[in-house]
Amino acid sequence: NYIRFWQADGESEKTSIRTKTRLGQIVLNGWFRGGVAPYGYRVEKRGRLNVRGEEVNDIFIDEEEAVIVRHIFELSAIRGYGGRKIASTLREEGYYNRDGKPFHPATIQNMLKNIMYMGILRSGESRSEIFPDLQIIPPELFELAQQQIASHRSDYEASRLSPMKAEGHAL
Repeated sequence: NYIRFWQADGESEKTSIRTKTRLGQIVLNGWFRGGVAPYGYRVEKRGRLNVRGEEVNDIFIDEEEAVIVRHIFELSAIRGYGGRKIASTLREEGYYNRDGKPFHPATIQNMLKNIMYMGILRSGESRSEIFPDLQIIPPELFELAQQQIASHRSDYEASRLSPMKAEGHAL
């Protein structure tokens, strides 16, 4: 049994490596690797076939959502708003997510960190070059937003009066 489990573990590791490699190749080719499209994008079939001859989804910019994505990045990079302030501003302006609900601050934070909005696809460690047809915001705006996020974090750390308690009876 030990030898069978050891061999199965080795095969599982090889399968994992092959899968990661193939997903990396897919993003380097500029193809969507699957799943739910990030806000600002949509997926649809346009006749492209995979190696098995099955039609696969391609990803495209959804212009209605892209306007909101650009607005989010401008609120962060130019006005210096954080996730909570951006979410409340969007709600006040009447912008909602795909489900018709207000944006959650954590969703906003994740959007601000997503390099796909610059037109870069990723899968694990693999990163594509910039694909202009997938670019919603310019890299300069993305970098400004990252600097703004970093400054908020350092402001918060500097404002803490005491370090977090790391001892006690409870885990």
